[in-house]
Amino acid sequence: MTTTISIGSGKGGTGKTMILANLALLLARKGKKVCLLDLDVGGADTHLLFGLFEPKYSLTDFLTRKVDTLQDTLHTFYSYNGLQFLPGTGNTLQTANMSYQEKQRLLRAISTIDADVVLIDVGAGTNYHSLDFFMFSDIQICVTLPDPTSILDFYTFLQLATIRRVLGSFLSRSQVSSTLKKQHFTSLSQVFRLAEDTQKGAREKAQLALKYFHPLLVVNRDSANARVNKKKLNSLTSKYLGIEIPPLGEIPEDSAAGEALKAYIPVCELFPDAPVSIALDTMANKLAKVIELFADHS
Repeated sequence: MTTTISIGSGKGGTGKTMILANLALLLARKGKKVCLLDLDVGGADTHLLFGLFEPKYSLTDFLTRKVDTLQDTLHTFYSYNGLQFLPGTGNTLQTANMSYQEKQRLLRAISTIDADVVLIDVGAGTNYHSLDFFMFSDIQICVTLPDPTSILDFYTFLQLATIRRVLGSFLSRSQVSSTLKKQHFTSLSQVFRLAEDTQKGAREKAQLALKYFHPLLVVNRDSANARVNKKKLNSLTSKYLGIEIPPLGEIPEDSAAGEALKAYIPVCELFPDAPVSIALDTMANKLAKVIELFADHS
């Protein structure tokens, strides 16, 4: 059974790509068959973290049908425990603005990948592509920095992700769906209210769509002077979004992360004893247990 995991953030520069690339490597070291996908269609750069400057194939080749299958675009890092990787390079206007049909074709192809774990790096922000790729997975990870603006962007990202999930829970041709799609919502409560006004019992169905949505929280570049009040943040998401955000881990501010980026080598490979690498390894162990629990209950 394949478990899909996506990582997203409310803004760029949170380090989500660095985090996911290292988690992919660490899970591969633990014996998992791992495939890492770069679906940041607006600014793909995961390949650089592995020193892969000119991939033979990329996501664009699949979308433009230059290759027959998504499998044909995968690159295997034999020096990194056989980690498979889909580069998101070669961005074109067609790639960045793929149609609904192209996106559905891509998602169907992702479902056929032969791997234990498929990790998806989605673009930062709240465009439809980012939200849809993020919500497509079995397990979601959200990354934020501890500063106030990042926390605000993080909350906005989660709010729009929950709205997107609720809207997708109704059949596309149903009366509720038709009514909701005509509106522009700024809060989840507005969605619930209009859904119930349109059809009795729709609110309960909408809330049910969020029952198993519990994105894991990662705080990057954490420090003693800038700690996130996770209890308060969880209280806000529970009260206003109806979801819990269990912590996956905190990554300390560490210059080793920047040095590894400059060397085009994952930090866990270049500096395995650095504080950032130890934190990432702890997260990978925790994530491996989450994957096992998910597989057992699927």
